[in-house]
Amino acid sequence: MLVVLIACATKVPSGHLKEDESLSSVKIGSTSKDDVAKLLGSPSSESTFGPPTWYYVSSMHENRSILPTKVIDQHVIEIAFDTGGTVTSVKEYTLADGKNVEVATDTTPTEGQKLGFFEQIFSNLGRFNNTDNAASNSHTHGSTVPGYPGR
Repeated sequence: MLVVLIACATKVPSGHLKEDESLSSVKIGSTSKDDVAKLLGSPSSESTFGPPTWYYVSSMHENRSILPTKVIDQHVIEIAFDTGGTVTSVKEYTLADGKNVEVATDTTPTEGQKLGFFEQIFSNLGRFNNTDNAASNSHTHGSTVPGYPGR
C-alpha cells in the first residue's frame, strides 16, 4: 500500500524560480530597483512598513495522492532598498529558517441582536401596515397636499 502512495506523489514548483546568475548581478550600493526588476522580474511580495523591501518566494510542494500536500523546499530572497531606490541588503532564507505560526481560531463578537431562524422569518410581519399603503395610493383617495385638488 505504501508503494502505491509513494508512486502517486508529484512535485510541483510554485512562485519565483530561483536564478543564481541573476541574483549574483545584484550589487549592494549600486543596483537600483529598476535593475532588480529587469534581472529578477516582479517581486512575489513587498513590505508594507519599514524600509522598502522586495521578497522573491519559491517553493516545491509534494502532492501525495490522498495525503495532505507537503512543502519540501522553500527559498526566499529578501532585497532591501534605501529611500533613493538603491539596494542596501540581500538576504536568502530556506525552509529551515521558517517558523510555524499558529493560526488564531478566536472570533471577534459583533454587536446587535442574535435572531433565531423563526425570529428572522417573522420579524418583518409587523413592518407592513396600512399607513404606508395609504400614502402610496393617495391618487385614488384624493390629494394629501393642501390646496391641491384631488383627481
